[in-house]
Amino acid sequence: MRLYRYLWATTAAVIISPAALFDAIAYGWLRMAAMGLVMALLGGLFALVIAEGRADRWLWARRGVMWAGFGAVAADALVATLGRTGALIGSVILVTSPAVLGSVRSYLLRRSSHRTSGPPEMPATCDLLRRWEWTTAEVTRADLPMSRRLALLEERSKLLDEVERRDPSHFATWMATAVPDGRVDHQRPR
Repeated sequence: MRLYRYLWATTAAVIISPAALFDAIAYGWLRMAAMGLVMALLGGLFALVIAEGRADRWLWARRGVMWAGFGAVAADALVATLGRTGALIGSVILVTSPAVLGSVRSYLLRRSSHRTSGPPEMPATCDLLRRWEWTTAEVTRADLPMSRRLALLEERSKLLDEVERRDPSHFATWMATAVPDGRVDHQRPR
């Protein structure tokens, strides 16, 4: 995903920069700056409302300020420069953004993992791994209640046991890639 983010950002910059430059020359940079500032403030406020009660709400606010400000300026530049074609290009840039694709991926993972029911022995291995990814995302949430976190950790333990039971060699390889810093305790108690 890191390479995709880089390619997406580079492509978006190459497309939007000339349009923004032309828009600033043709219609004035003050108009663009004022619109970007107003939209950035609205984006930050919107993000604060959405993230109310979360420990990372200020991170959300900073991201809201950045994305809303830059997005408004980029959208204005593309539409002012290219008209309807610019609106279409802006829509494609938005839909293919890493944030949107990451949200779609998370939604699909949540949706597919909720269909997994019954004891861990029942679903396919790919379903177990999907469930593992979903529980990883859930456990790392800051606003998760401790009782729910403990229940998820118990479920994750059962998932690990089942994946290891099904294919021990694949389990060792998978653990090496699933643990970010490479530390794996091969002598974990049962």
